[in-house]
Amino acid sequence: MSDRVSQVRARLADREPEVRRLATQEIPALPAPESCELLVAALGDEDWRVRKEAAAIAARVEPRTAVVFAVARVLGERDDVGLRNAAVEALVIIGPDAVPGAIDALSRLDADGRKLAVEMLAGAPTLAGMRALARSLADPDANVVVAAAEGLGQAHLAGDEARELAATALTKLLASEERAGVPERLAALEALRKLEVNVAWSALEPLFSDPLLRKQAIAAAGGSVAPRAIRALAEACADRGATFAGAATVALGRSIEEAWGDDDLLDIAAKTLRASPQARARLRTLAKVGSDPPARGAALLALGLVRDPDDVAILADALADDAVADRAEAALRLFGEEAVEPLLVAGRTAAPSLRGAAISMLPQLAPREPSPLAAVREALSDASPEVVAPALKSLAIVGGASDLPLVAAHVKSPDPKVAGAAHAALLAIASREPDAARAAASGVDPRGEGALTATIILDALARSKKSEPGDTELLAGALTHREAAVRRAAIEALASVGGEDAAQAVTLSMADEEPVVANAAIRALGRLGRAEQLASLAATTRDPIRLGSALRALKDADPERAFAAARPLLRAREAAVAAAAVEVVGAIPVEARVDALMGAADHQDHEVVKLALAQLAKTGDERALVALARAIDHDAEAVRRYAAELLGHEGGAEAEGLLRARLDRERSADVRRAIMAALAARPDEGSRKGEA
Repeated sequence: MSDRVSQVRARLADREPEVRRLATQEIPALPAPESCELLVAALGDEDWRVRKEAAAIAARVEPRTAVVFAVARVLGERDDVGLRNAAVEALVIIGPDAVPGAIDALSRLDADGRKLAVEMLAGAPTLAGMRALARSLADPDANVVVAAAEGLGQAHLAGDEARELAATALTKLLASEERAGVPERLAALEALRKLEVNVAWSALEPLFSDPLLRKQAIAAAGGSVAPRAIRALAEACADRGATFAGAATVALGRSIEEAWGDDDLLDIAAKTLRASPQARARLRTLAKVGSDPPARGAALLALGLVRDPDDVAILADALADDAVADRAEAALRLFGEEAVEPLLVAGRTAAPSLRGAAISMLPQLAPREPSPLAAVREALSDASPEVVAPALKSLAIVGGASDLPLVAAHVKSPDPKVAGAAHAALLAIASREPDAARAAASGVDPRGEGALTATIILDALARSKKSEPGDTELLAGALTHREAAVRRAAIEALASVGGEDAAQAVTLSMADEEPVVANAAIRALGRLGRAEQLASLAATTRDPIRLGSALRALKDADPERAFAAARPLLRAREAAVAAAAVEVVGAIPVEARVDALMGAADHQDHEVVKLALAQLAKTGDERALVALARAIDHDAEAVRRYAAELLGHEGGAEAEGLLRARLDRERSADVRRAIMAALAARPDEGSRKGEA
């Protein structure tokens, strides 16, 4: 025995847990078979911190096969629960290499040991492991069957074949009255939900008669577009049991979303709900403040189908809740103009956030009606920014010439949301009403109080190709205004006007003392096509922010020249410079783009690498997969995690293969979780609707 082994063994016997925990960290450096022996000893330590450390380092102990079978043997330990649980955790962290050992354990352990082996197979999903779990559904011990059913809920992480295998096995278990009691069926239903398998209504309907299964069965039916299922879900909303009715409402909401746009299916739900006062009463209760967001959102959609005018107030209240506002808006659109008057009432009496939400809906429901527009204009005088900003956004859509002064009054608001909304509304209305806008800007002192409004209007007119010769002179005068906001707006307007005079005026503003104005001038030169100036700036400036702005502006002025300027900077030591170069190169569709980004994917800064990978993924080029294949093996965990995420979005057999290959080798538990999440997030080509 080596001195180091003796030292670690002695420290693992120390009275202090921290000494034993630190000694555990040294086990991977020890030779076999002592490393396996000491790992098992640490997994059985009386202190949970030592057991946790042992599980964490198990994947680094060699030889892997010996470790797996040494730890798997521990699953048969009857007396030490802590040791058995730590062994399961260690095998899960080891991952797919531990699957053969766990499958072997299934054939020789008692029921408790088999259950632990099943939990391990669920924690490291592989096709072989899922096959073993499917076989375990026939185990004589009910606890093993339940654990196997729960584990099959992870089958999608092992690939489409494993998912189909699990769906078939679980569906058979669900239908088997002889083999499956209530716990087994509950586990099967939950696993099928995780797999996003739409169970046929014919298989779920018989479960409604069992009070212990009906809630899970109704949840499993959610999303089905079978007419019988929709009718049954709507009827179940009237159930006397509040918990069951709530679950039915959530399930019905999912089916409504799936059936959205199919008037025949939605009509089934609407007629069933209208025929049941109890169902409508339940929906109104669930749709009110304080309800669980999924139940509240589903109830709102269902009330929208019923279209009872008395429910508009409830829907209006929900507009102020970000968690369900989209459902409330969808429901109100089903009402159309019938909802206008109740919303007007809500807009005058409710809290500011609700008044703002109600005001924003009015033009969508009745864009040509006078009363909603009057309410929107009235809201501009409200003291709360939460009301004024939505009103301005509404006027951007439906406002007319008479609204120009009302909107202009808010462009200098101290509240940034209000000022931004006013700016956008002024641009929109001035574009629609050029004559009135021109009159409003006429005779304004470019250095006076009305300069900001005038510059915004002139910007709108320029974008509409309605500039006049004197506009450039007025805007150039505004560049000396005392307020940075005016100078910035004037620069943006000059960029819209265009021409040599505008470019010369903007060039002077590159020296503005306010960085926000100077950067606006750089961006404007890009819109004005001043490639020479921008290329010179990019070649001489040492300020990373200014250089980034110059590169982005040069991309607008001359993409090929921007590419030439940015490419050498992809490997700049300054991360901010390299990141800006990656962004610019990634946005220019030239032939050399992919090769350039491939080089940036080797940058020393991990954030630059991640940005380069993201840009490569956007190109759709097959070489992007090569870069992601390299990145999934990167030394840095952060890069491997991000590469896994991108591969999950990429989809396709090659991306899946890369993820699964890395999963077999990955030692980091965090990266393994990211890979499994990526596999779970891949586009589901096998999803299907419920049967009729």
